Amino acid sequence: MIPSVPNLTHALTRAWRTVAFQRTSLRNAPADTIREAFDGAVRWPGIVAIGGVAREVLFCHPDSEAAWTIQPVPRGAVHAWCGLMPDAWKENAGGVVFELEARTANGEAISRAARRVNPRRRRDRRWRRLAISLPADAPSALQIVLRTRVPPGAGPAHAWAVWGDPEIARKRSPGDRVRTAWHALRTYGMGGVYRRIRSAGGPPTNQQRYSEWIARNTRGASGLAALAGEIATWPLQPRISIITPVYNTDPVWLRACIESVRRQVYPHWELCLADDASTAVGTREVLREYEVDPRIRVCWLPQNVHISRASNAALEQATGEYVALLDHDDELAPDALAEMTRAINASPDADVLYSDEDKLDPGGVRCDPFMKPDWSPEHFLSSMYTCHFTVVRRSLVDDVQGFREGFEGAQDYDLWLRLSERTGRIVHVPRVLYHWRKIPGSAAASPIAKPYAVEAARRALEEHVARRGIDATVEPGIAVGLWRVRRRIQGEPRVTVVVPTDGRSAEMRGGRVDLLVNCLQSVVARTTYAHYDILVVDNGTLSPEALAFLQDVPHRRVTYSYEPPFNFSHKLNFSARHAAGDHLVILNDDIEVIDGEWMTALLEFSQDPEIGAVGGKLLYPDGRLQHIGVVTGVCGIAAHVFHQADGQSTGYAGSAMTIRNYTAVTGACMMTRRQVFEEVGGFNERLRVDFNDVDYCLKVRRAGYRIVYTPYARLYHHESGSFGERRQRAEEIDEMRAAWGSTLTSDPYYNVNLTADFPDCRLRDSV
Repeated sequence: MIPSVPNLTHALTRAWRTVAFQRTSLRNAPADTIREAFDGAVRWPGIVAIGGVAREVLFCHPDSEAAWTIQPVPRGAVHAWCGLMPDAWKENAGGVVFELEARTANGEAISRAARRVNPRRRRDRRWRRLAISLPADAPSALQIVLRTRVPPGAGPAHAWAVWGDPEIARKRSPGDRVRTAWHALRTYGMGGVYRRIRSAGGPPTNQQRYSEWIARNTRGASGLAALAGEIATWPLQPRISIITPVYNTDPVWLRACIESVRRQVYPHWELCLADDASTAVGTREVLREYEVDPRIRVCWLPQNVHISRASNAALEQATGEYVALLDHDDELAPDALAEMTRAINASPDADVLYSDEDKLDPGGVRCDPFMKPDWSPEHFLSSMYTCHFTVVRRSLVDDVQGFREGFEGAQDYDLWLRLSERTGRIVHVPRVLYHWRKIPGSAAASPIAKPYAVEAARRALEEHVARRGIDATVEPGIAVGLWRVRRRIQGEPRVTVVVPTDGRSAEMRGGRVDLLVNCLQSVVARTTYAHYDILVVDNGTLSPEALAFLQDVPHRRVTYSYEPPFNFSHKLNFSARHAAGDHLVILNDDIEVIDGEWMTALLEFSQDPEIGAVGGKLLYPDGRLQHIGVVTGVCGIAAHVFHQADGQSTGYAGSAMTIRNYTAVTGACMMTRRQVFEEVGGFNERLRVDFNDVDYCLKVRRAGYRIVYTPYARLYHHESGSFGERRQRAEEIDEMRAAWGSTLTSDPYYNVNLTADFPDCRLRDSV
């Protein structure tokens, strides 16, 4: 396919710049100073495509700037592209001014370029370039500044400014250019150079990224041979019986399925096939062909009994200590059974194991990887996320009496729900071991392909909830195939809304607004749960407006006095001691309630004795995501997943739309039981400002409780209205690393195959 003119132009420009310049991305050099409009306004969120061209971007919401100190660069220049994220184009009014500047260490400007980008103009709905030359006689050090500001007459709402591919470039000499071009031709050949130029002409697709990931992370022949030698040293080598019901399967797919089992490096397996009275001659011929293999057993059912009974028929043939589930048109990775057995050796008491997975398109190309979290009970009640590849201890399958008729289409989910009632020894193997084939009419191709399966899943979930004695209703989730188990509130538990404040105001809705008044107005006007009280903890600096408002609002007010430096953790602990409720909601004064059920949605889980803290879905006022859960070890100590993404984003694999477990939730809106708060000792006062919520949640998890995020508690967060501009403190970063060590880099609700450098859940470069 010939690339489009804009993409081809972009590709040729990149090729020329590769030859003409030696480039250093500013992404690889930490900024030495950052001035932010609010916390998180300057960050590297990942790749953004504008006008069909994708670039690595620095998000820089105005008015903000980032500066780097560099050494002199002979014949140097600074190149950067600027644009507004496409999701903001319709809402933005007035655009953004981008400024690129070089200055001396003492602040004297040497070179500067600026450009106003306004997406209302068609020419600005693409990348616009800025460049400055660096002086040949530069001083010993220069500071490079990227700055964004709101132009006169415009506003910051939807001013989602991004710098694309900012870099320092040194012009190569003519001899260097020739040598660089010759090296590329000698290394890749003319055809390879052409393919690289063409592929550079447009944004890299998810499929291209995944293909590259597969090449880096899949065992080749030598790796599989080494694995075979390793297997021989393992003390536990159980037989694994693979259960596969078959009905009129395309012979090509059935053969590929069976061959994927025969290619297994792990030798101790048997394949138990149950033919559900197939009428397709080709299907039966393939089964007879493979029936001669002593490791393959075929059960021929006299009449069609559907997938649950056929699966049980296959199960009756099994003699292994573990059983594995494989659909008749899917494939296993060659090391699938070996990796599962490795996990069994590491955790001999494991009853259920599951892996990551991907899909096979109709052409057999691997696509759509799904990198899963470890066992997450609340997530599982929202979505059957474990799916493929599943390996279960045979005795446990017998205990729950195998597959149940009447749940066809969701028979695996029903089995999993019953297994989870018997054991919590569930192990996740973070490797892509299963390839789920996308064929017309399959659930792999579309979640709505089998509506009867959705209904069966609902009934399975309802019965599970009833068996566990959970007082709840099962309701459809935000998307097809997702569920909400809505728990009824038991009794009338008292909730104290703890609002620490120092009386600040902020610009919003075209004027200056008192944050506390705005917060409490929304709480009082919109909260449907009745049994709560309000505790205002201030520094004695409330505005006259706030004092007048509070006269008409039932509340208690406590004045917090402190000696500098300010310690937010100490203030929160002080606040909790004055709270009367059994449940505490820590609520920043820059929060604004959106939905009336927010408190009930949090309380649903806070009342559960196994859950220690609950957080909601927080949005910036302009619609971007602020919080849908926190993962540790990403972007440093911790990161808000999909931070800055569009508010309608589904997140990773629906993570923004489902109730699920996380390692932490934000303290801007967190509900926790008083008993849990006291048990773990409240907030760590050595963390004066940063990470106190993450540390609290880690302590809660260490005490044996789970953390839950719910998308059904929605609030706006006018972030940093309470704190102003700030950066994370080095001493608090050190405190977190000293306190939690490797715990920070092994988040069970993330996945080792996903990046630690960005919050967007893209694939890690290598594992």
